[in-house]
Amino acid sequence: MMLLLLEPYAGEQVGRARQRVHFAQDVEALWYLRQDLVLVLSEFQGGEAARMQTMEIDDFFQGSLPATMRPRLHRRFDREQH
Repeated sequence: MMLLLLEPYAGEQVGRARQRVHFAQDVEALWYLRQDLVLVLSEFQGGEAARMQTMEIDDFFQGSLPATMRPRLHRRFDREQH
């Protein structure tokens, strides 16, 4: 799936990302490459679109990673100012 997201694009960064994904040794290595994928795709699609596409592949990792490596929800805490 990660290679499919890179398929329509070319360039040095894309080539490096393809190699890193292709030669990843295990699921954990692929998990950490998601951020690299976002950076490369951001160059072509913008940051928000790249993040959304990368979030779609998170389901492929379900059950393959320790609980500490799962995606986390980030919450914004608003504080009242006095």
